[in-house]
Formats: sequence, structure tokens, C-alpha cells
Amino acid sequence: MQMAESQQLLENFKLTVSEKEDYGDCSTNVALFLSQHIEKNPQEIAETIKKALEDDPEVNFVQKIEIAGPGFINFWIKDETLISDLNLYATGDFKLSPYSQFRGKKVLLEYAHPNTHKEMHIGHMRTLITGEALARLLEASGAEVFRANYQGDIGPHVAKALYGIKKIMAEKKLTLDEIAKRSARDKAHFLGEGYVRGNTEYEKAEREIDALNAELYAGTSPDQKLYAITREWSLAYYDEFYKRFYTKFDRLFFESEMVEGGKKIIQEHLGKIFIKDQGALIFPGEKYNLHRRVFITKRGNLTYEGKEMANAYAQYAAFQFNNKIHVVAHEQAGYFEVVFKALELIDPKQFGGLQRHLAMGMVNLTERKMSSRTGEILTVDWLIDEVKKRVHALAKERKFESEETVEAVTIGAIKYSVLKVATGTDVAFNIEKSVSLAGDSGPYIQYTYARTCSVIEKAKKQTAVQQKKLEPAERALILALNQFENVATAAADSLSPNIVAAYIFELAQHFNLFYQKHQIIGTEFEGMRIALTKAVGTVLREGLDLLGIKAPERM
Repeated sequence: MQMAESQQLLENFKLTVSEKEDYGDCSTNVALFLSQHIEKNPQEIAETIKKALEDDPEVNFVQKIEIAGPGFINFWIKDETLISDLNLYATGDFKLSPYSQFRGKKVLLEYAHPNTHKEMHIGHMRTLITGEALARLLEASGAEVFRANYQGDIGPHVAKALYGIKKIMAEKKLTLDEIAKRSARDKAHFLGEGYVRGNTEYEKAEREIDALNAELYAGTSPDQKLYAITREWSLAYYDEFYKRFYTKFDRLFFESEMVEGGKKIIQEHLGKIFIKDQGALIFPGEKYNLHRRVFITKRGNLTYEGKEMANAYAQYAAFQFNNKIHVVAHEQAGYFEVVFKALELIDPKQFGGLQRHLAMGMVNLTERKMSSRTGEILTVDWLIDEVKKRVHALAKERKFESEETVEAVTIGAIKYSVLKVATGTDVAFNIEKSVSLAGDSGPYIQYTYARTCSVIEKAKKQTAVQQKKLEPAERALILALNQFENVATAAADSLSPNIVAAYIFELAQHFNLFYQKHQIIGTEFEGMRIALTKAVGTVLREGLDLLGIKAPERM
């Protein structure tokens, strides 16, 4: 077997924490896996590995190794090693695994993407929340991350919004100065009303709206000032959300910036990559088992696909990435397959295999459905308000009525409800469950962290860990803590924040069970158990932070 092949095989074996004490602290199936590729019995392979580890002086942290079943290798870790690990977690003096595939890479994350002249709906909220969590996971794994936001600030939706805004202003005799005095939220709601009005009246006002759209693209519209002012209202409104959700962007990119560059790129590759069909310039995707898509319409307007060509170059110029990840809804999968292929054909060295679409599922509330056409939109404003009502009631009951804490718990409830679900799966958002202290929720984990802080505060002094022998419950908690680094790396490598969410929920459950069954303060085990409590709190706080959730010390 070649060295490269052996390395690939070894990278695929699993080392898992054992669920039963009889199976050791952890076990591996590497012997079973290797037996599929080399002509040896798995038990023979396991025995060879066991002897090599026992003879290796550097493997001095293992107390016992046993072979079980058809070739599983079970390990028992020395108590003093686990106690040493505990002290690292208790002091926060630990680092995440250096083995992430993204370590040392430059990764551009493109997420959020709310169009201007609309209110932010909960679908955009999911990409915002997930994008920030991924950025934190990748940074923790050693990547250099560039946060990018590509927004639609021009196009038919803007023309419809301006058309509707003018209609409403005329009917209600409103001036821009009067509207400008409103809050950012109210101004955004007004823009949303304008869009709905323009959308519902499009059939009868198609020529007027299409002409307005063309003039906006050309920069010759009499409504250019109205466009600029309302665009700024939208951006200010979105900026409030970015701050509330603890995210930031290294740069905002806009569709309006991509028009001329996109047209130039397509014209330069006409006849080679793009073809003319009935007056439009298209990408013949059927040649590559993909969709045929229009990049420039027969009227000479650049489509989203066409703008994406210029956006790719603009983002690469801003940040010479090794990987680019688009955090966008799954219904755009066909769109991204086409634009990725077109870019790869244009510039295989710069764009070949470097881009990925992380397909996001929908966010749904079973009580309500969303339709931007009719104006029935599940806005982020509405959702925050509804969740916050429940958190205020919880705060009154638990007596943590600090508005800062209420806000942190509200955002934590929303973020965790989204992040605990695998990215490609739809989220069924349940408002009541999102704030429950008895279930799989952000507030439950935040409350558990606050509990660890309370225990530490009540301890009269931080006694040294003198214990040399671990109780089974203590041992189990330390082993759970030891999984954190690998969990975080796995979440980063697979772009799956839900892995961290599941881990910190299980750790919180594990600690709460320990808290209920074992006295912490005032026993001969106090030093150990205070250190254990502190370590759990540290990992919960760090895990929440990786998800972009704050950890209040009092709840």
C-alpha cells in the first residue's frame, strides 16, 4: 500500500467517546476499516496497533488498551491526564484543533443578501445568522475570513418599489422630509408597502415600471434622487440588524456596481462561452447538462447571472480567496451551477473549483405563511418582537429584568432555533419552544451557563484540585469536554453549525444532571467540582460564541 493511500485510509477512521464504561473512555474502528484494504484479519491488525501504542513512550496518557468484538480498540485514559485537561478548560487555556482543512486558507463568505427597498424577511435572517456562525467557526479553525454581502439595489423590484412609493406619497400627500423623520424600521416598512403596491399594479403599469427600471440602470431617471434617498434608508435599516445579530461585513457589494463590468465580460466571451439567441445573450447550459440561462436580455438589460460575472471578479480583487462560499437559499442551486460553470470556463485558474453554494432551507412558521407579492411577509422585526414578549415574561419570572440580558436571550433564542437545524433542512420555527428553559433552546444553554457562574460565585474560595481519583460522573463530564475541539473542527470542515449546537445542548444537559445528583460546594470534592463547573461554563460560553450567541452571567 502506498504512503498516500495509507494516509487517506487513516484519515477516515473514527475515534469516538464510548457510551458504556465497559467499552473504555473512547474507542476506534480503525482495524476494521484497514482490514477492508489490506489482507489481514481485523483482530490481528488491532493487536498490532495495541502493541505499538503500548510500546510507544509518548503514549503515556493511556491507562489500558483492550481489543473488543471483531476488532474494536478501546482506550482507558489516566485520571491525571483528564484532570490536566480539565484545568486547561477551566482556565480557558486551550486552542481548537489545528487539523481543519481550512487552516491557513483565505475564505470569502458571502451571506445575508437583502435587497434594498424591502423589509428584511426571515429567509434573509437565516443566511445572516448562518453566515456569521460559519465565519466564527472558520476563524477559530485558523482560516482568514472575509465577510461579503452582495445586495440587489437595482432592478425590477426597485422600479416597482419607487412606482408604489410615489403613488402612496401622492395619495397621502406625504413629502420625503416627513418620511425621513420616521424611525429606520418605519421607513423600511413604508418602502415595503411601496414594493407591494408596485408589484400588485405591475400588469396595468408594466410600461411605466419597465421604463423606470431602464432609466435607473442608465442613471437618467427623474427619480434618481428618490432612488438614492430610499436606498440609503434601506441600508441604514439593514445596518441595525447586522449590529443586533452581532455580525459585520468587510465590504458591501451591490448589483448596481456590476452592470457595465458584467456586460463587458459577456461581450468579450461572446461566441466562445456565450451565444446569441433571439436577440438575447445566453449561456448554453445544455452543453454541460445544466440549464440554458439568459445573461443579457434582448432589450440589452443585464440579468442576475450577468451581474454575477462582474461580482466574482470584484470580490476576488478585494480578497484573493482560496475558497468562496455562497450562503444562499437552496432554490438558487440551478442558478449557481450555471454561473460557476460560466466563470470556470472564463477563468479556470481563478474560479475553477473555488466556489461553493451552501444551500439553505426555508424558515417557516406553521401559523403563518409568507408572500412578498401580497404583502404577507414574515419580517425579522415581527419575529424579534414576538420572541421578546416571551423573554420579558421569562425575565419577570426568573428576575433577570436587565434589558441587555433580555435582548441577548431574545437574539440567542432566534439564532439557536435556526442554527440547531442542518443548513439544507427547512426550519419549523416555534416561538414558544424557542424560549423554553426545559428544551433544546438557546435560553436553556444560556441559563446553564449562568448557573455555572452562580455556582462559582457562591463558592467561598477557589480551592485547588487535589483529587487524584475521578468519580464516574466527573470522568464522563471531562470526556464530554474533551470532544469540544473535534466538534468545532468538524462543524467548520462540514460547514455545519448545527454540530456545535447539538454538542453544547448535550453538554448543558449533562452538567444539569450532574448538578442535580451531586453536591458541588461543601464536600471533599469541592476543588474538583468547582473546576469542573468552571470548565463546563467556559466551553458553553465558547460554544455559544462560535454560534454568535451571547452568554449572560445572570439569568
